[in-house]
Amino acid sequence: MGRRIVTVDETESTNTLAMRMIDEPDADGLVILAERQVAGRGRLGATWLSPRGASVLCSVLIRSSTDMQSEAAADHEEQSGISAWLTQVSSVAVCEAIRRATGIYAAIKWPNDIRVNGRKLGGILIESRMLPDRTRGWVVGIGINCLQHEAHFPEELRPTSTSLELEARDPVDRIAVARELLIALDDWLVADTWGRTAQAHSAWMIWAEPIGQRVALEREGRRYTGWSVDVDPAGGLIVRLESGQLEWFDPMRTRWL
Repeated sequence: MGRRIVTVDETESTNTLAMRMIDEPDADGLVILAERQVAGRGRLGATWLSPRGASVLCSVLIRSSTDMQSEAAADHEEQSGISAWLTQVSSVAVCEAIRRATGIYAAIKWPNDIRVNGRKLGGILIESRMLPDRTRGWVVGIGINCLQHEAHFPEELRPTSTSLELEARDPVDRIAVARELLIALDDWLVADTWGRTAQAHSAWMIWAEPIGQRVALEREGRRYTGWSVDVDPAGGLIVRLESGQLEWFDPMRTRWL
C-alpha cells in the first residue's frame, strides 16, 4: 500500500481521479493525495467541503485478484460483502491512525462517518467497477478534517463538524496523519485478512459509537426511530423500533435524520 503515491494540488475528487487510473498496470496499492477537491463526494450524493491544505484527502486503489463469474455476481458481492467490509476496515484504520498521530480517540458512526465528541471529523466512500480482465477494482476514498478552525465550516455545519486542530491539545501534523493512515490501511488490506468479516466486525465494534443509542433513520421515504442494537458484519444496522420490532437497515438505502 502506497508503494506509488500521486499528489495533486487540485482535483475534482480523489476518487474520480483514482477511477481514471484504475486500469493502469501498477494501479494496485496506488495512493492519491490532494490538497483540494472542487467536487468532493460523500455517501448518497452528499458533498464534501474542505479548504485547501486543511484535510487529508486520500483515495487508495485496490485490484481484486478474485475471478468474477459475471458482472451481476460482482455487483451482488459489492453490495453485500466486500464493499461493506472495506468500509469497516477503512473506518478502523482511520481511527487507529488518528490515535497514533494525535492521541485523539475518534469513533465510528455507522456506516462510514468518523466523529469526535459527537461531531463529524471525516468520512469514507467506497466505489468500484469491473475491469476488462474480469477482476474488480476498488477505490477507498477517505477524508479527514485536520487543520480547520470553526470559521472554515459553513455556518449550518458548525454545530456538527470538527477537525483534529479543534480537538487536539498539541499542534497537528497533517503529514503524520496521512502516513499513519497508509500504515494502518496496509495492515488491514492484505491477502491474509481480505474479506474476513468477523475480524473486521470485532475491530469495528471497539471504535464504534456505543450501541443502544436512540436513532432516527429514513429509508425509501419512510422515517424510523428506535435504538441501535448491533451492526451486522455485512454492513447493516440492526435497530429495535419503538414498536419493539427488530429492523435491519442497509447502508445503501438508509440515511440519518
